[in-house]
Amino acid sequence: MVILIGMVLVADRALVVGGVVAGVFVVAALVVAGAVWLGFFPFLPRDLGGAPDLDRVARRVRVPLDGGDALDGWLLPARERAVVLVLHGYGREHSRAWRYGAFLHAAGYGVLAVDFRSSRGSRRLPTTLGHHELVDARAALHWLRAEPSLAGHAVGLLGESLGGSVALLVAAEDPEVRAVVADGAFAHATLALEDSSERWARLPRRSARLARALGRVLTGRDLGEVDVERAAAGLAGRPLFLIHALEDDRLSSANARRLWRAAGAKDPLWNIPGAGHNEGWRRHPAEYERHVLAFFDRHLLGRETVLPAGEFTWPAPAPTG
Repeated sequence: MVILIGMVLVADRALVVGGVVAGVFVVAALVVAGAVWLGFFPFLPRDLGGAPDLDRVARRVRVPLDGGDALDGWLLPARERAVVLVLHGYGREHSRAWRYGAFLHAAGYGVLAVDFRSSRGSRRLPTTLGHHELVDARAALHWLRAEPSLAGHAVGLLGESLGGSVALLVAAEDPEVRAVVADGAFAHATLALEDSSERWARLPRRSARLARALGRVLTGRDLGEVDVERAAAGLAGRPLFLIHALEDDRLSSANARRLWRAAGAKDPLWNIPGAGHNEGWRRHPAEYERHVLAFFDRHLLGRETVLPAGEFTWPAPAPTG
């Protein structure tokens, strides 16, 4: 009997331990699943960053897509004969564009901001590092050209982060895009996944393979195959202004340099010390606006402006030692 009772107690303890282990495993699996889900469907904060909310003055528009779907868009009218399509980044929505739209519109440019389908409130699609987002950007450009109030206007693109990469992709296939500003763009989706794993998630770079595998399951697409560097090579004959923050916690400076060289190393590449991912405007708004407006004024409006040449760093890093 004593032996039997002992066996029952051991078995009972084993079940308890087994249950605890199983519970830990289930919790861990739920945490991983939740993290994966948030990776493809991140929270979408309304990120004005101190800029005015231009939703109240913009004209709400509907940008048609194939299959009866549509993008939500916000249009600020142009006084000059030029319009800029502003594309937001990962985990953001159109309000992020107003930090750029405000100074562009004040200078007379028309501005169109849209929500990618991966950043809308209903019937949302997963983020795909360019697959769905490129389709959306194509539709927005088509809408701009068909809009009567913008007939004959020069078209420029400004994108940040994912939106910067998408701007390069769509410009490469659309010769009517006159000029592109890309802030914090990635050169290749695989490099972006590896950099983000190491810099942001603090995981080994090889973790990007898991992200690609999960992406195939959830989206039917290979998230790591988007090659923006190849697209940049197609812009060797058009103006491109690249901006990279040197304290970027997501993307290494190798991304900006690869894009710059692919496009012929002919245009400005601005490295911003002390700024994180897409923080250039918040850290140095006056300088940021001056450079971007000088670039678009020259290439969209044909004005004589002063622009830095080649790769430059501003402000100058503080001396060490």
